Amino acid sequence: MNHARIATEALRFRLGTLVTRAEGPQGLDPVEAGDILVTCGDPGVDQALRMVGQTWMQAGLVPESIDLPWSAGDSARLRSVGGTALLDALDELVTGVSRCRFRN
Repeated sequence: MNHARIATEALRFRLGTLVTRAEGPQGLDPVEAGDILVTCGDPGVDQALRMVGQTWMQAGLVPESIDLPWSAGDSARLRSVGGTALLDALDELVTGVSRCRFRN
């Protein structure tokens, strides 16, 4: 499993839940952001990625597909299982990009 790709897919999912693209960070490239997140060593980011992984498993999704593009069915199942705690973890990834960019 590639943690940067997991972060990338989690960011794509979260940005897709926003009403408009304007609500998300401007110019955020999920692939670049995923790389930034896993290399920065931020404890909040690490915890958020663990939450995403735990929710993925609780949702009964195939573990090997967590770092591949998430289907609409996967996303719906994640939301129903993870609820607001999952969205909070995903928001931590989004805000973590800004924190980690300034550290590097």
